[in-house]
Amino acid sequence: MPLSKQSSETSRDDVLRSKSSRHGMIIKTIVAILAATSITIPVVTFAVAEKFPVVPEEGFAVVKRGSMELVVTQSGEVDSADNDVIISQCEWSTRVISLIPEGTWVEKGDIIAELDSSSIKKRFQDRAVLLVNAAARLADAQEDLRIQKLTNESILARAELQQRLSKLQLDGYVEAEHPQKLNQLKASVALAEEELNRGEKQFEFVEDMVRLGYRTQSERDRERINVLKQKQALQLATDKLNVLQDFSYDRNLTRLKAIAVEAERELERVKMASSASILRREITVRSRERSYRIYKDYQDRLEKNIAACTVRASRSGELIYARKSSRSTSRIDEGSSMRYLQPIAKIPDRDRLQVKLRLHESNIRLMRTGLPAIIEIDAAGQDRYQGHISHLSTVPLAGLYPNYHLREYRVTVDVDVDPELARTIAPGMTAKVNIIAEQRQSTLQAPVQSIVEVGGEHIVFVRHGNEVEHRNVEVGISSDNEIEILNGLEEGEEIVLKPRVTCAQRIIALQKQSTGTEEERFWLSMVD
Repeated sequence: MPLSKQSSETSRDDVLRSKSSRHGMIIKTIVAILAATSITIPVVTFAVAEKFPVVPEEGFAVVKRGSMELVVTQSGEVDSADNDVIISQCEWSTRVISLIPEGTWVEKGDIIAELDSSSIKKRFQDRAVLLVNAAARLADAQEDLRIQKLTNESILARAELQQRLSKLQLDGYVEAEHPQKLNQLKASVALAEEELNRGEKQFEFVEDMVRLGYRTQSERDRERINVLKQKQALQLATDKLNVLQDFSYDRNLTRLKAIAVEAERELERVKMASSASILRREITVRSRERSYRIYKDYQDRLEKNIAACTVRASRSGELIYARKSSRSTSRIDEGSSMRYLQPIAKIPDRDRLQVKLRLHESNIRLMRTGLPAIIEIDAAGQDRYQGHISHLSTVPLAGLYPNYHLREYRVTVDVDVDPELARTIAPGMTAKVNIIAEQRQSTLQAPVQSIVEVGGEHIVFVRHGNEVEHRNVEVGISSDNEIEILNGLEEGEEIVLKPRVTCAQRIIALQKQSTGTEEERFWLSMVD
């Protein structure tokens, strides 16, 4: 390697080492300056010892071991597990005219309410005239159809008869009438020939007798005239036979065939015309039947709705009226408006009771069917009843006014009491249900307010001699007052009861420490 090139690379390395050394010195100088100034970095803060206020003696609680329950409390309304709901079957909006008192014991079929049916009755009377007119039009159409069927049968019978007669006439002419006429004419010709032959012989005999003098001239003339007559008779018979064979037969045969064909066509025309006339009248009948059915169904519907305005009990039991709407707390009373399928009342089964709850979606994950519950009914005083979850809905319900954005789930809790005791509880009573979601028999417990969360960790402040030190703990389930301690404490240790009040400065220092850890690592990495 040339000397000049080697010396230039050496000087470049010296320059790089010099820059790196200066860079490290600059960083160390910055760290030293920051440490000497009033700017406090986490390393300095953690190293400084502070004097915190002393916790008073009554500010401690003892960690103890015992049974613990995770209870979810929610209010609801007592209801029967088997309600026979009576709904309005009147399809028109109406109003309540009369009601029997709520709480009345009714038997099946008893009248419990009367709805206003005056407008429906008026409509029923107005439509009755339309129904009668529709029935009359239908009867006319049906009678017209029957008459047309009889008329068609007569016309068709005549056409069939004419067609059959024309065919028989054709067949009779070809097979009987023409051969008979032909034979008669042929016989007439043969007979005329025979008569002519005999007359000519007789004329010759008389003519010979006249020459001999045995007959007179007048006898000869008479015989000659007879021969002439016989010749004319033969000619006439021959002409008739020729006319029959050459002209009459073809003409008559063609005429009779045409008559037979026309009879066939007439029969087809009659059949088609009969079908068309029947079809028209059947369509008219069906149309008027449909119109009549529409009027009749509507009339039956009105009659059914008039009957539905008299509301009857569907079974025996104690009557409870429904609320006016889902958002209303008042019951249905006289004058209340009623719509179709709106609940009017219910007759509950007092032997089987349940409480229906709406639980927030944050608590539904803790629920499962069969979980025990303690039910407190406001009207029952201090008495408590056992129960269990019998049903959990899988689809959330929309929140109630005004919190429509909330999502709640329907939870049904059965009241586990004997029928005699259940009859002392009335559906509609307000109840508070305590659902026991989790149970621990022997577990460490601490007051809920003694646990503080700092930087994602649960911390308690434990008495250690005359000092108080913080300690990380692992927690489990919690109730309204107690929380389960899984790790970090021992039974009998004393912890600060309200650390957010008595150890506020310590909590602030711990929060600074938890947020300054990453800064500390950053500055240390810069120094290195």
